[in-house]
Amino acid sequence: MTRKTANDFDPEVLKLFDKYVHGDITRRGFLSSAAKFAVLGLSAEALLDALNPRFAEAQQIAGNDPRITAKYVEYPSPEGNGTLRGYLVQPAKFTGKLPAVLVIHENRGLNPH
Repeated sequence: MTRKTANDFDPEVLKLFDKYVHGDITRRGFLSSAAKFAVLGLSAEALLDALNPRFAEAQQIAGNDPRITAKYVEYPSPEGNGTLRGYLVQPAKFTGKLPAVLVIHENRGLNPH
């Protein structure tokens, strides 16, 4: 069975889910409000399950994959907290400039969202 995308859900369900994951409503509040969108034997619980991300199923690439180079780098933060540490991954064979994705977790630590 293929995983549903945002287009498969009523926009109101997506708004409710957004409120739920950001703590604006409780799980019970989501289930209660989403129940009216449950159709054809699909319960509000099934809606929640379909909307929840599947982190364990996310594609991952091994750190020793020959297509990439991965290493920790340190760089100074003169007006911050001394030295910062980052994890740099890039294609093993490249020339010139590359685009970048910079991921910074929130100040409360890593979380699944």
